[in-house]
Amino acid sequence: AAPARTERAPWSTRVALRRSRSSSQARRDSTCSGASSSATMSAVGGAGGSGAAPAIRTVLVCGGGNSAHTCCGYLGSKGYNVRLLTRQPANWTNTITVTTKGSSWESKGTFVGKIQKISSDAADVVPGVDLVLVAAPAHAHGPIMRAVAPFVSKGTWVGTVFAQGGFDWAARAALGSKLTDGTVPGIFGLQNIPWITIKTEQGKSSKIAGPKDHLYVAASPPTAAEAAAAINAALFDIPCSTVPNFLCLTLTPSNQIIHPARYYAIFKDWDGERSYDRSEVPATLYASFDDAAAEHLAVLDNELQQVKLGLLARYPTLDLSVVLPIKERIERQYGAQVADTSSLRTVMATNLGYAPCMTPLAVQPDGRVKPAVASRLFWEDMPFGLCILKDLAQRMDIPTPRIDMMLAWHQRFMGKRYIDPATARLVPEELKGSGAPAA
Repeated sequence: AAPARTERAPWSTRVALRRSRSSSQARRDSTCSGASSSATMSAVGGAGGSGAAPAIRTVLVCGGGNSAHTCCGYLGSKGYNVRLLTRQPANWTNTITVTTKGSSWESKGTFVGKIQKISSDAADVVPGVDLVLVAAPAHAHGPIMRAVAPFVSKGTWVGTVFAQGGFDWAARAALGSKLTDGTVPGIFGLQNIPWITIKTEQGKSSKIAGPKDHLYVAASPPTAAEAAAAINAALFDIPCSTVPNFLCLTLTPSNQIIHPARYYAIFKDWDGERSYDRSEVPATLYASFDDAAAEHLAVLDNELQQVKLGLLARYPTLDLSVVLPIKERIERQYGAQVADTSSLRTVMATNLGYAPCMTPLAVQPDGRVKPAVASRLFWEDMPFGLCILKDLAQRMDIPTPRIDMMLAWHQRFMGKRYIDPATARLVPEELKGSGAPAA
């Protein structure tokens, strides 16, 4: 089914909000170890924090996938009181094991954490928490925020480990006056998840494959940014810096261009019916990153950068300085984990953090495979990725032929019509439920 619709402020309001988080405003307002037995110790200034973090002791993790498993296990191992809001609580145990073998964190060993309470009902797990931490795909942000908002009490922070796709819009719409009257001290979102991570057994275990060397966080109000950075540094034991605004996160070259580039390069000739023998499809998504995928990624990244330049031309005070070209962004975030930086292709193929990522596939009853159309590579990266970029570009009359092509190809298999291939224009009525400003 298509993702549920998230209500958002009008486009003019969003631009005003973004402009209010310009570099001058941000400057005016504010601008690792392994398992620890003490959450209190972690809560008063984790690795790389710029100061004491607010006292975060009880964390509600919202989600059920890869990141949710690792957040529960890792934070539980550090002594935090972890609760979990998930659609299928019966599929979880109270103990989550997180391994690190083969990653740059291998020397840290294995983390084992406890979940104190698991429920599918927000009323059971939200009251009394210090932090609501969303670890779910972008299309779930709106429904999750609407579920938890009524039970959020004074002093509770709200954040996400991956803010691409308009998390701040979903949070603002759901929290309403609780954000403006100070009930919620702040909302925050990370530019990228703390680690590439893989669920190894549902409700029981996961693996950290590619931890970031550095995290970047946006917050609202801007005065909450430094506290948000300290919170995340303490939670994840990775240095965390602030970025000027949430638009920087929406425009960060990440999954919304990486996944389409690679998946299209693999399956561009798929007719919607054909199945493949496993030997015909690369087992890993990135280790065999080829020239075709690199070319698509480079062009998509260039179009994204053109959107950035268009916004800066219209709003000169807007600070998008951290929206870096994708090669530079990956090198900065993964550091020495990237063995060969000679080209975009080699950066993708030799990144230790990406190495364990398997190609998402839909396994058929006979053991053959098809593209994973039901996955977030379609239902997150299109409506909450490329649709946003296309909408912004279209408003500024910036041509985006490669984004258009990727939207047209993916939508064929989704039963959607985000873009009219004949006119290269978005179809407004099809954007409902997406993260696009026009939705």
